[in-house]
Amino acid sequence: METNIKTFLSASQDLPLSKSRLPIGQVKTSCACLIALLFCINNFAFGQNDDITYHQAPNTVKNEPKNNINEDYLQRISVGGTGGFSVGHATYIEVSPHAAYHFNEIFCVGLGGTYTFYYDNFYKYSNHIFGARLFSEAHFLNFLGVHATYRALNYENPTYLVENERIWSNNLSLGGGYYQRSGRLAVYFYVLYNWSDRPPQENIYNFPVLFEAGFTFFLK
Repeated sequence: METNIKTFLSASQDLPLSKSRLPIGQVKTSCACLIALLFCINNFAFGQNDDITYHQAPNTVKNEPKNNINEDYLQRISVGGTGGFSVGHATYIEVSPHAAYHFNEIFCVGLGGTYTFYYDNFYKYSNHIFGARLFSEAHFLNFLGVHATYRALNYENPTYLVENERIWSNNLSLGGGYYQRSGRLAVYFYVLYNWSDRPPQENIYNFPVLFEAGFTFFLK
């Protein structure tokens, strides 16, 4: 009788245990598969979002037109200097720095300052001349230039009517000559004819033909 009870208890305990292990194992396996599937879907979704964000246009692209505008503007600006001389019964030497804006490869306008040392060989008289100028140029065939300059000059009156009197003169010079550009550097030599509003005795340019040589350097 005792043996039968033990056998029955043993059988009754083995039966629930064997039935209870099978569903738990299946549930654990299903949960593991479900978690793995969700993990893969989540990584795939984030990966897609990262790709979309990565391929968005960067902000630097929007700034490119502004940089191009700035570079184009610098390419149109040049700085340089010119010098001139005239020989007759009086001699003058001129130094004139300038800056110019080039609308295209042909036409430009500019402004600058000027200083001239004047010496009269007959009267042994010297004068210091200061002023400003506006000019325009046109370039053709890679070696020709046409030039026009307006100068407003202040200097001591050479007539001696009033001691140490300084006067203004307006001068227009037209001409042309050789112009050659290589890269960012250009050089030129012009022959100009000058008109002045001052009478000959008060005109600092006693000889109307002027020679002018100089250089231009482009900023970009």
